[in-house]
Amino acid sequence: MTSEQQPNAIALERPLLVNRPRSASRSSVRPSSSRLATRVDSHALLPYFIAGNENRLAAFMAQSDVIDTWIEPLLLTGPVGVGKTTMALHLAALFASSRSLSGDPNAVKFLSAADYGRLYASAISVDHLQPLRKELESAPILVIDDLHDLASKKAAQNELVTQFEKRNRDQLPTIVTSKRFPREIRGLQPQLASRCAAGLTIPLNYPSLESLPTIVQELCLVHQVELSPTLFGLLIAGLRKDLSVPAIDAVIKQVQLQCTMNDSEPTVQIIQAAINSIDNHLNIDLGKITRIIARLWGHRTADLRSNSRKQSIVRARSLAMLLARQLTPHSLGAIGDYFGGRDHSTVLHAIRKTEKLLESDSDLHRIMLEATEKLAA
Repeated sequence: MTSEQQPNAIALERPLLVNRPRSASRSSVRPSSSRLATRVDSHALLPYFIAGNENRLAAFMAQSDVIDTWIEPLLLTGPVGVGKTTMALHLAALFASSRSLSGDPNAVKFLSAADYGRLYASAISVDHLQPLRKELESAPILVIDDLHDLASKKAAQNELVTQFEKRNRDQLPTIVTSKRFPREIRGLQPQLASRCAAGLTIPLNYPSLESLPTIVQELCLVHQVELSPTLFGLLIAGLRKDLSVPAIDAVIKQVQLQCTMNDSEPTVQIIQAAINSIDNHLNIDLGKITRIIARLWGHRTADLRSNSRKQSIVRARSLAMLLARQLTPHSLGAIGDYFGGRDHSTVLHAIRKTEKLLESDSDLHRIMLEATEKLAA
């Protein structure tokens, strides 16, 4: 490998974000600054964005002073799992730093498109749009995540166009992420697609073969998985070239899980089983996860998708959402929609709480292992 092909490890930065209070109801229609800044996953799988030639433009922008001069929307595109949200937050942090706003929790407003759509609909229903409009138009840095989730919501899209145009006139930076180019998204208004395309488009791609060894090595360190050179080579050779970092992370977690369950060091069989689990993940959907978790907990699948606050149902639902996030390509917004129309921040809070409980709750950990085994079968 030549020096020009060596992957670039970019230390990731995170902006301070105001968290939405847990008590805030989705039906509350008077937006405030504390509700607009949706809680996001501020912990990337790795502390670095590892980029080879496949993500050369993203790597350049992530380290360049030129970003401070960019006002038109920055559009990050790419399939699920390539790091769009991670890179958007990094760029937002760079914008904040360049404007001496690094310590200001109100400097960056982050909203998933799905949450924006809900807030817009709530505000319209009681003729109280102006506060929402003011918050987004005046945010020093605005991030709209997963624009494709706003498809077919024409009125909300038109409002977003107006806000983007005002932000551009006021020289306030906007960052947008989308799994496809806006013009390719069915149900997205041409005006919004054109507004997003007016700035710089940064495509993000799955890791290249040159980047893969570095990513695997770093993930092994994170999960404390020690592989011999032979097993490391076997793992690298078995991974497909179209895998996202979360998918690669899932493979390493499988190795860790099997070693823990069998109280053994990594073996050829464990590595091969972890590689094979990738294909099994392709057959896992939200319905299968819900059915298995409901059965293990003694509930109906409808219970997990309901608004029930019964403690055992809440715990089962939260575990199902965690598995959905780990084993499917669905976004937090899509997972929330499936489980009773919950918003992005509610899903993330449930996942984080469940991850914490798994460290101390042996019964929950056992159910997690049983569910994982059944899903992989």
